[in-house]
Amino acid sequence: MSELFRVAFGWAEVISKGIAPVALSVLLVPAVSSPARSDIQDSPKAVIDEVWQIVNNEYVDGNFNQVDWQKTRQELLGREYSDSQEAYRAIRQALKNLGDPYTRFLTPAQFKDLTSKTSGELTGVGLRLAIERHSSILTVVESLENSPATKAGIKAGDKITRINGKPTALMTLEQATSEIEGDVGTDVSLEVNRQGRGVFEVVLTRAQIEVPSVAFQLKQEGPLKVGYIKLDEFSSHAPSKWKRRSPN
Repeated sequence: MSELFRVAFGWAEVISKGIAPVALSVLLVPAVSSPARSDIQDSPKAVIDEVWQIVNNEYVDGNFNQVDWQKTRQELLGREYSDSQEAYRAIRQALKNLGDPYTRFLTPAQFKDLTSKTSGELTGVGLRLAIERHSSILTVVESLENSPATKAGIKAGDKITRINGKPTALMTLEQATSEIEGDVGTDVSLEVNRQGRGVFEVVLTRAQIEVPSVAFQLKQEGPLKVGYIKLDEFSSHAPSKWKRRSPN
């Protein structure tokens, strides 16, 4: 995933071989890999220059919000970076100076999360999780329909105390999600604490899951039957699901 190609779309994401994207005024998505760019993931400066070039070519404000964009490039490439995270911070600061909320930088994990939402599919066990504010306990918010978690009986309100034997007490939500995610067909062990049942273990096999985006409900309101369709999120599956739910 190193080469890029452009599609006009009103907003953008940039990926450069596992390096984080940046949002612009056109859609930039990964194309076929190029051997000439195969080393970009190992070079923080190459990543910075990639981002700089994209902004330079695509940014709609030719004055770059009164920022000397050429000087910004010299300053960014004149520094030494110990790792990609340091380069990411420098990129974010440079983009912040443009004063445009729609030009933003995403880490690979953030971009993966974004694409899973817009594609309407994810790989995992089908759990929406949150960390409770008052207790800091990893808690199930929802178990997705037809997912491995639902089939195993995981319910909203269940507390996840261990993932593959690792305690979740000190995990961030991102860390817990990363532990649960994995390749299709592989297993993940969850230690669950449920009120009224206590602690028990569940082994789930990861699968490709379609994220529900459209819900339908038919209610009797006086003499009329009224159908309600709720669109939870925009995804690639949403239009077809909406069409199936809508009356002819």
